[in-house]
Amino acid sequence: MNRLSWYTPGESTEELLCQAGHVGIYEGDLKQTQFEQGTASLTMQRIIWADSSDPDRRLVLHHSLVISMEKHHKSMFSKGGKVVVRLEKPKTGNVGPVNSSQYDTIRLVFRHGGEDDFFKKYEDAVRRKTNLRSVGISGIERRLAENHQKTHETITQAFDDMSKLMETAREMVAISKSISEKVRSRKGEISEDETIAFKSYLLSLGVSDPVTKSTFVGSDSEYFQSLAKEITDVLHEHIKENGGMCALPEVYCRINRARGMELLSPEDVMNACGALSRINSPLELHRFPSGVLVVQLKSASMESTVAQTLEFVAKLHRASANELAESLGITVILARERLLAAEESGLICRDDSIEGLLFYPNRFMD
Repeated sequence: MNRLSWYTPGESTEELLCQAGHVGIYEGDLKQTQFEQGTASLTMQRIIWADSSDPDRRLVLHHSLVISMEKHHKSMFSKGGKVVVRLEKPKTGNVGPVNSSQYDTIRLVFRHGGEDDFFKKYEDAVRRKTNLRSVGISGIERRLAENHQKTHETITQAFDDMSKLMETAREMVAISKSISEKVRSRKGEISEDETIAFKSYLLSLGVSDPVTKSTFVGSDSEYFQSLAKEITDVLHEHIKENGGMCALPEVYCRINRARGMELLSPEDVMNACGALSRINSPLELHRFPSGVLVVQLKSASMESTVAQTLEFVAKLHRASANELAESLGITVILARERLLAAEESGLICRDDSIEGLLFYPNRFMD
């Protein structure tokens, strides 16, 4: 890491050639680093890496130190590849993360892809830099730096704006929580229509009062039950109006979209759905024989669901999963599970032919 130097505010830079997010910097063949996640900005002079958790923590790698580079394609277990850069010894007086190192290579690991475009432009920038050095690099660099000072200011402003945005978002969440508490404390003084209208305004701004784990330190059970209440509030009407059930992946997407910045993990959503039965919710978690998990209305028992499916098939004389999905406003996967459940009950039978998988009323039971 002694080839890298800390970014100094006020340094000039070349035009921005490309940018990639979710980039980690590793030294040699080491598996750990202090710089796991950041944004790499490629300019004509260098790479500027900014830490995702602290945009003011930035590193610089100058093209003048690059001897060679090679690209390693992504593996079957990763979304992105990596660029391995072989470097010269640092210049005297370099101020960086460490003073000395046994390695002369670093790896730029692209966790979410983008390495192909970055490598191509990086290789071209280093080649052009080498050619410029042979014809009087100092004077040319000075003129280019003056021409592209605005680009440097734009990059700096972008990082500053990101920090301001995060701070503003935190303030908005705090304000929404405060207002929500006041609405609850004045229950009875504010009409139901006014409360509903007010909450709709909050949701239109993308803010709410989400349940957070920090509120329930040491009590996972209470946390998941509170999450289950939140899932009920968010999804009850949607499920009631769309076939009486919702696949677990869709539950995960909808609850996180409603929560805004306070995202939940798949495990927390799964545990919260499992807690629906403990809070007297009108919803419950159900597992089909195939293993597909859904959140469904308690009133929509499997017997009534199967009967409703049979009624639909009998009305059309034959039906496919696509037709049932379109009629009920549910996904094709859920429609297929409902048809398979009705088949398992012996009420319908299948015909798997070149026309696709179709289901018919079971006349053999008449």
